[in-house]
Amino acid sequence: MKYLIGLFLMITCIHIAFAEGMEFHHGTWAEALVKSKESGKLIFLDAFTTWCGPCKMMSAKTFPAKEVGDFYNANFINVKMDMEKGDGLMLAGNYSVSAYPSLLFIDGDGKLVMKAVGYMEAEKFISTGKSALKKNDKSAMWAKEYESGKRDFTTVYNYVRSLNQAGKSSLKIANEYLNTQKDLSSPDNLKFLFEAATESDSRIFDLMLKQKDKLIPLYGEDGLHTKILTSADKTVKKAMEYKMVDLLSAAQDKIKSLIPTESSNFNFESNVAYYIGINDGEGLYKVLKKTPADIEKNITKMNALAISLESSFGTDTKLLSQCEQLLSKALPSTDIDPNHLFTLARILALNKKSDKADKIIDQAISLAKSKKMDSTPMEIFKQQLAKS
Repeated sequence: MKYLIGLFLMITCIHIAFAEGMEFHHGTWAEALVKSKESGKLIFLDAFTTWCGPCKMMSAKTFPAKEVGDFYNANFINVKMDMEKGDGLMLAGNYSVSAYPSLLFIDGDGKLVMKAVGYMEAEKFISTGKSALKKNDKSAMWAKEYESGKRDFTTVYNYVRSLNQAGKSSLKIANEYLNTQKDLSSPDNLKFLFEAATESDSRIFDLMLKQKDKLIPLYGEDGLHTKILTSADKTVKKAMEYKMVDLLSAAQDKIKSLIPTESSNFNFESNVAYYIGINDGEGLYKVLKKTPADIEKNITKMNALAISLESSFGTDTKLLSQCEQLLSKALPSTDIDPNHLFTLARILALNKKSDKADKIIDQAISLAKSKKMDSTPMEIFKQQLAKS
């Protein structure tokens, strides 16, 4: 069974549930460069081909993972490009792409910052992205300007933005600047507040909210809602880091008051993330017993939740049983995805229900073949299940 658990980890994406994963730019390469330059974010370019097996595996397993989406959507302009047609032919030549997948990190001027090659599971892929950010970290340059005495808007704004993009705290610098400002509703200061408000439990976040009516025309209501949600997410992560349930509650209260339509889902999903993050199986079990009806019926979210529990609580039979119930209930009556059956089979095996797991994996393999999907990982699982 230990071997099986290792196999499960190898062939599944292992992350906290509930996100869509990476969001990819759908415009032209030239438009991606413009977005990169305007936002200051690097472009992540997935250079793939249609015949590349590892490329397909990354698209199926790595890119959809929540933690991957959280990290890459926040820090990069994400682009997928077939290197054998359209702009891909030009880019393959420009960046000497000869192996796939090639994972390229490129700035708004088209300069290659970093390149990696080959399939990566989520953890390594995130680590690679962090390495790219470090290579592109301009905060030291702006820190030098700031420490020399420059306090103009452009210098401080770029310093704060570079700190945020590098994953460093910008609160001290942002607060120092804002304390010198008399009119926070000026165009420059509205832009500054929107960049600097990164955590929902901060003073800067509350200052930003006071300018809500002026920010909506600039960023749109959806843009402001996204900012609120990402700031609340960051506070939840801080709650996990310090094991402070009060911070979790504070983030949930902000969403309840600011975006009440998102409150129920945010509460559930942040509770799940928190208790997984602090490795509290009992707390997580209590949360799952109160799964909202709309999430309970969502097979995509239930499948992602199951994968996360498989990784973090693979020996907790009570949690696994609850997960089995939720996943089974969410499975549709028709047009079932074989991968969802595969997840259920793995959960059953971990919960020492090998006979049921064997029946479910047979269904998954048969269904995958009928849909002309790759059933190899399922067949490997079945073989190992027989040996366990």
